[in-house]
Amino acid sequence: MSPIAVLLILFFVTLIIGVPFVWALTFSCVSTLCFMTGMPLMTVVQKMYNGGAKYTLLAIFFFMLAGAIMQHGGISSRLVGFSKALLGHIRGGLSIAVLAVCMMFAALSGSSIATTAAIGGMMYPELVKEKYPEGYAAALPVAGGTLGIVIPPSIVFVVYGATTGTSVSKLLMSGVIPGIMAGVFMCIYAYFYARKHDIPSSDGFSLKKLAAATRESIWALLMPIIILGGIYSGIFTPTESAAVAVVYGLFVASVIHKEMNPKKLFQITIDAVKGTANILLLIMAASLFGYVLTVYQFPTLFTNLMSTFITGKISFLLFLNILLIILGMLMDSGAIILIIAPLVYPMAVSFGIDPVQLGCIIVFNLAVGQATPPFGNCLFAAIPATKQDIVTLAKNVLPFVVILFFTVFLVSYVPIFSMLLPNMMK
Repeated sequence: MSPIAVLLILFFVTLIIGVPFVWALTFSCVSTLCFMTGMPLMTVVQKMYNGGAKYTLLAIFFFMLAGAIMQHGGISSRLVGFSKALLGHIRGGLSIAVLAVCMMFAALSGSSIATTAAIGGMMYPELVKEKYPEGYAAALPVAGGTLGIVIPPSIVFVVYGATTGTSVSKLLMSGVIPGIMAGVFMCIYAYFYARKHDIPSSDGFSLKKLAAATRESIWALLMPIIILGGIYSGIFTPTESAAVAVVYGLFVASVIHKEMNPKKLFQITIDAVKGTANILLLIMAASLFGYVLTVYQFPTLFTNLMSTFITGKISFLLFLNILLIILGMLMDSGAIILIIAPLVYPMAVSFGIDPVQLGCIIVFNLAVGQATPPFGNCLFAAIPATKQDIVTLAKNVLPFVVILFFTVFLVSYVPIFSMLLPNMMK
């Protein structure tokens, strides 16, 4: 039996019997290398260590910590107040505000699941109070939450950059226009949904209320401008921008809003460390997995096999979109990138696809997969916050998923949407 067959059989068997993904991957790789080839265990350890010992991966911890500080330090609640004051007077304005808050929180937390859970918990009761259908109200943070890994800062872009050696700065900027496009398209749908179902506006427009909400939220609104402006101008790297986000968020939460104390900071730091450790273990295991595949020349075999079915750029992108959306429903985004990106990267380059555009396509597809019924992670993240069952959520989120699919295809086949800002960088 070939070593690749042994690797895959061990991997799927351990998954089926309930072994966590990262340990199933590690066990299958170690077993294949040590027992099939007699490779020393120390070599395995070195390959795993090298996979996690990358400077850019420091950004993961800082972005996770920054997102937690914003969520628990009063920053996200002020974004909600600003969005309601700005959009509440429009028919269906509260639903548009939810999507807008998701976009802003996504630009702060860098996590789709965190965005769905945080905004769902805050905004769902408000939507129900304003007589929105419960299923539709629960679907809004699911749809908006998908943008968490598209609009920078994004942990998944960092993982892709570290895996393929692509500029993380350019990758982060590539997600700005696609993320905003998707958000605008969903807001348009929310407006017409409100008109069709005769959902009234929440409040009349008040310049005084908007001014007060802007004054309260100005520090939160400045944060993505500082982060993205610093990256775009080259003042600091993505890793440095993540550290800046933590310092800035901590200053605002502690000094300006006075909603952060040492006890709370200690707890969210521990949570960020645990989350980062999980991601790094996954990266190390996937690095070992990639090494095993390379040892047995699987990338070459995969490319040759795909070449018999895929004859051009259009068919390659169509295949990639379908594959990634399906995988995005079933697996963690970071794990998919670590496994799939090294396989499709050579083919994409051979078809003339820029590595930055490829990264944006991969991340955006995975984002859509997280909201796609029946297994999308954002669907399950919304259940505790909204108390809605998966069938109700799936039915109501489907129109938004169609809109996201449309945006993904635009980004895939029209490179300017993802490449405009990266090409303008220094």
